Amino acid sequence: MILDSEFIDLQLEIARQRLHIEDREALVEVLTQDGHDVSDQETILKEQRSELAVKIARIVALIR
Repeated sequence: MILDSEFIDLQLEIARQRLHIEDREALVEVLTQDGHDVSDQETILKEQRSELAVKIARIVALIR
């Protein structure tokens, strides 16, 4: 079923993106501790979190 396939694909995308975001958060934390300017990295993180929220909203819509 197409809906099931889309649901599974979204689940995998969300899992991958969450892991990527967690990795980037750890990197930003280390860079911050080392005194680096991380404003660009924080902007990227904000955008990636927003994209993740959209994907989560799509999966919630599929569940309904």
